[in-house]
Amino acid sequence: MLDLSTVYLGQTLRSPIMVSSSPLTNTPERVKLLEDAGAGAVSLRSIFEEEIEGAIENLERQVEHTEAWDYIRGHEMSHGLDEYRRLIRGCKETVSIPVFASMNAKSSSFWVDHVKALEDAGADGIELNLSVLPVDYHDTEERIIQFYVDTVKKVKQRISVPLAVKIGYYFTSIPSLVDKLYYAGANAVVLFNRFYQVDIDPVKEDLGRMSPISAPTDYTIPMRWVMLIYGKTPIDLATSSGVHDGETVAKMLLAGATVTQVCSTLLKNGVEHLHAMRNDLEAWMRQKGYSSIDQFRGKLSQKHSKRPKSFERLQYVKTVAAHA
Repeated sequence: MLDLSTVYLGQTLRSPIMVSSSPLTNTPERVKLLEDAGAGAVSLRSIFEEEIEGAIENLERQVEHTEAWDYIRGHEMSHGLDEYRRLIRGCKETVSIPVFASMNAKSSSFWVDHVKALEDAGADGIELNLSVLPVDYHDTEERIIQFYVDTVKKVKQRISVPLAVKIGYYFTSIPSLVDKLYYAGANAVVLFNRFYQVDIDPVKEDLGRMSPISAPTDYTIPMRWVMLIYGKTPIDLATSSGVHDGETVAKMLLAGATVTQVCSTLLKNGVEHLHAMRNDLEAWMRQKGYSSIDQFRGKLSQKHSKRPKSFERLQYVKTVAAHA
């Protein structure tokens, strides 16, 4: 009997394959389908600060009396949070797998002021999407990192459930940032947030959007950083982007991942693809003689490399030589 269980954010998951924040996790009924298909956990669709602010701005434009603005702002904020709390409660009543709430914001105050409400609704943990795209010429990396650290500290002061932080990879030293987030109170990091890229339509001479669906090759960036970070900090490591099949799940676990988050492959192939991913992972484990994930997690990390100091350089040289 194979043991696919893993412990993430203090919860025992029956499988290391969890579904990331997306339209797939925006109703209790859809979350139930994911549970039935074999998901180990879900991160609910995010509550966006911009979404609530946009609703507030639309209403404020319809109101002539400025003294009503504060009332409208408070009402819309409360309505948005109430709707999200109902989602959490509905999922907790419907499924038995862990349910993590997700917040995506641009200001520290939004996370800090409202995160407690998600815990009170029954979320098993909180995932903060802290991936702020650094586009301001006046912002230094030190200032941005301090914003991340301060936000995590303030949020942790207000909740007792575990906290995951989803970050991007626009940093000079990702291991250093992960370490700082751990000491600030984060229990896990999700590598990485997927910035949706813009495109240019040369015919219309206008901006367009590229597909938000990840490619099967996108897993290489998070996998590489998991290999470098694993075993050097107690923090849980979740990977996101490019995990499309069971073989890639195995790669992520060999690198040192605690869990792998999936989304695009389910949007493309259907929720039932979770069965295929799990079956492929189990088949690989049987072939290799593994009975549990703990037997091989991090086996190919830098920590377990025979030549850790030349880890990155060695792979670069091999790649160049192979194409010479």
